[in-house]
Amino acid sequence: MNKSFKLHVMLQILILFVIYLFVNRLYAQYLAYEFIQDKVNLELLNLVESQDTFTLNSTESKTKFFSNTRLNSLVKCSTTHRLTSDLCEEFKNPSIDWTQTETVKSESIKFGKHSFNGVTWKIVHKKNNLVDDYLAVDESEINLILEQTWEIRDYVQSRIYLFMITLLVIFSYYLSNHIVKIINKAKKYISNTDIKNLSEIPSSPAIYTEFQPFIDVFNDLRVRLKTSFEQASRFSSDASHELKTPLTILRGYAERGVKTSKDGSNEQIQFILMAEEIGRLINITDKLLILARSDAGRLEITPSLVNLTDVFEQLASDAETINPDLRISTNIQKKINWKCDPQLIHQLIYNLYSNAFKYNTVNGWIHFELTLVNHELTMAVINSSVNVPKDLSDKAFDRFYRGDESHTRKIEGTGLGLSLCKEIAKIHGGELSLEVNAKQEVSAKFTVKVKD
Repeated sequence: MNKSFKLHVMLQILILFVIYLFVNRLYAQYLAYEFIQDKVNLELLNLVESQDTFTLNSTESKTKFFSNTRLNSLVKCSTTHRLTSDLCEEFKNPSIDWTQTETVKSESIKFGKHSFNGVTWKIVHKKNNLVDDYLAVDESEINLILEQTWEIRDYVQSRIYLFMITLLVIFSYYLSNHIVKIINKAKKYISNTDIKNLSEIPSSPAIYTEFQPFIDVFNDLRVRLKTSFEQASRFSSDASHELKTPLTILRGYAERGVKTSKDGSNEQIQFILMAEEIGRLINITDKLLILARSDAGRLEITPSLVNLTDVFEQLASDAETINPDLRISTNIQKKINWKCDPQLIHQLIYNLYSNAFKYNTVNGWIHFELTLVNHELTMAVINSSVNVPKDLSDKAFDRFYRGDESHTRKIEGTGLGLSLCKEIAKIHGGELSLEVNAKQEVSAKFTVKVKD
């Protein structure tokens, strides 16, 4: 099952966003707690340093504290005067662990914590000669400030989450589209590659440097493919040329043997069979030569105006004469002329007819069709058949493929005819297809867009 790349990118970004929110929330709480603790220490320090010592009148609470917040729990004590409460007496408890902070360099100022009657107090102790001053604040009020901060944060986030997610979806969709566009450009560059332009290497086809190594690998592959194609086509072409001359000579000797041997003798029959096999080899080499030129991109056409109506009508007439046991039907449109290579198109049409005849049934039929509708030219040869291989539609154009009956050699052929037709159709800008329906009817159809 194929997955959507865009959906995959969007889900990955959403997952990363959720992870970010979770981590951010935890880390923000830790940082906020540390920040408030430092802020409390700083403001307590400012209060305790702002006076030489606390007087009796300065011990009242409700002093403005921490961003102008009035804390009811702020307590001031000094040994200069009588300590005002049991709480102040508790601040003299020797069990309190007094420490210094990194921000305070004075040896006379220390910080500590002490619990009394279920309340934890944050205390600043200032030693001024023989006088001890204490400034304390209930830690629960500090936590209350922190909780109020979380409430504000949660309220704001609950209002903007929907907007953020919507914005994130739009961004991820844009990002995935942008990535797909980059991939499609590389795809277009690769898909435009064929045998004709393998040697043409663009200077800088990659937009981003990260994609350049992939393009370089593909360009290197193009060079190797070009070399392989040239070597393969050169071998096929050279082999066809080299084989054609000796095969022609052998056929000449075989034909001479047919003429010089006694009529009906075993020698004459052997010479006849030999001449037929040599002729078959010559036919194969001719087709291989054309295919080699096509593979190398050197198959050229010499176009001229061809009256296809006359070609099809003549072929249908010959089919009725040569094959009286077959029913011939036609749908041939009049006055269809097309500028194409006459030799190659004649070969294509004849190959389609030849296959329809060879793979037909006893008392079968062949239907010829030639139409030109909305600038689309269609040439089709349809025939009855039997025991059609299931893979015929997929493999018919494979070279040397002849179906299940190919091994018996009861039906003449090389298995190259449809492959050659496919190349002829391609070089004319058309498409050749072969379809088999449930009634075992085989339809070979060539379609091409034509100009006026």
